[in-house]
Amino acid sequence: MSEPARVLIIEDDADAAEVMKVSLKSQGYSVVVATDPQQGYAQARECKPGVIILDVMFGKGEQAVGFEWAVKFRQDAALAAVPILMVTAVNIKHPGFRFSPETDQEYLPVDDFVDKPAQPQELLRKVQALLKMKTSKWKDWPRKPQ
Repeated sequence: MSEPARVLIIEDDADAAEVMKVSLKSQGYSVVVATDPQQGYAQARECKPGVIILDVMFGKGEQAVGFEWAVKFRQDAALAAVPILMVTAVNIKHPGFRFSPETDQEYLPVDDFVDKPAQPQELLRKVQALLKMKTSKWKDWPRKPQ
């Protein structure tokens, strides 16, 4: 029997992280949670996830450091191929401003986006799709994907 796919959630909102964790574990995934990007980066290097779920905003000041960390993951040869699913509330809070892999790929090398709070079925669908890909289209970033 093969090991369950490992998913790393990097999210500082404990409730949001728990909902995602429970949803993923109910489908048999192994889930690791980190509460900040630096801890998440260390966890990613240690646990070798199949998918990283990365929040955009962190801390009391709600700083968009998730963008910077997505780039850092892509610049690390050991992690560059891991698909990233970015979690963001920006699309909900500002409906006219939509993050999309098609329009934002030049500066944000993530494989997909999910609105926060992530609905369990949509989260599962997107994680399954990224695991099926097996490798990020951005593994060679900053070059454009094939």
